[in-house]
Amino acid sequence: MLSSYEYGTFANYSPRGSSELSVTSRKACGAIKRGRVDIIASAIPHLQDPKANILQPFLGPDVTLVPVPRSAPLPEGALWPAKVICDVLHEHGFGQEVQAYLKRTRAVPRSSNSPAAERPLVPVHMGSIEAEKPFFVPNKITIVDDVLTMGRTSFACAELLRAVCPDAEIRIFAMIRTQGLQDDIKKIVDPSTGTVVGYPSGKTHREP
Repeated sequence: MLSSYEYGTFANYSPRGSSELSVTSRKACGAIKRGRVDIIASAIPHLQDPKANILQPFLGPDVTLVPVPRSAPLPEGALWPAKVICDVLHEHGFGQEVQAYLKRTRAVPRSSNSPAAERPLVPVHMGSIEAEKPFFVPNKITIVDDVLTMGRTSFACAELLRAVCPDAEIRIFAMIRTQGLQDDIKKIVDPSTGTVVGYPSGKTHREP
C-alpha cells in the first residue's frame, strides 16, 4: 500500500513565469526561504481570514508544529527558515507548541539547486535525518517547511515521525508551493490543500 499525507499551503509561486505577478511570487518565495520574519508575518492576517479555514486541521490550537531540517546539519546559531516559520505561526496563535523532533545528521544535495532528475529520493532523506521520539506523543503533528515542490523531504520527515509516533495524525504544511507545470500564476495568496503520495521508487507525487 502506498503511503500518503495531506498537505496544506498558504501561497504559490511560479519558478519561470514572466508576468509581473509571477516575478513577484519568486521574490516572495526567496524571502520566505531566507527566513524573512516580516514577509512570513505578513501572511498572518490572511491565515486569520475565514477564507483560510481550509488550513485549520494543519495549524489548529491542538497541533504540534515540527520544522523540517535544512539540507545539512545546522551549525550553532545558523538560520533555520522552517523553524522561523513555526515560531512566527505559534506567536500568532497557530499550533499549540513548536518541537524540533527532526535533525539532519549529514548533508544531502539541496533540492532547489538540483535538476529534477537529480533531487534526493525519499530514502536518501530518511537516511540523513533522525527523529526523536517525544516523551509525550502529540495527538496531531504538522511538519512545517518553507517551500513545497515535489514533497520528498516533507514526506521523508512524515515517515520518520510516523515510525516513532504511530498513533499521531501527521500532516504537512508549507508557506508556499511551486507551480512548476504552468508558466504564470493568477494569484500568490491561495490557501490550498492536497496530498503527497510516496512510491517504492523513492519518488513522490503532489496532487494537485
